[in-house]
Amino acid sequence: MEENSQINSSSANSYLISSGLALHFFWILNIFKEAYPGVKGFLTFYDPVGPLLGLFILSAAAFFVFVIVFKLIKINNQRFAYWVFVSATIIFVLMVFPPVFEPIAHALGDNF
Repeated sequence: MEENSQINSSSANSYLISSGLALHFFWILNIFKEAYPGVKGFLTFYDPVGPLLGLFILSAAAFFVFVIVFKLIKINNQRFAYWVFVSATIIFVLMVFPPVFEPIAHALGDNF
């Protein structure tokens, strides 16, 4: 019985960490999208939606890749997984807020 609980906990931990890393992937890609026109063009799969569709598709793909990786690498520390997810969520909320990410994107874009 304890082994089954440990497997479920490890599975939940892999989803929490994968979610947190996918959130980081999203906001970093969002900054690159604003900073570099080439990235924005690459992410534009459907013109009426713009680069937002590509941003969501790649972030979802990153989530599934992270899930596969963390299914292979067992994370047993539930507290660690929880705090990775909580900190990623807080950072995500800040980094997709335009007054925060636009100056970073402009600073990156001005260098090239």
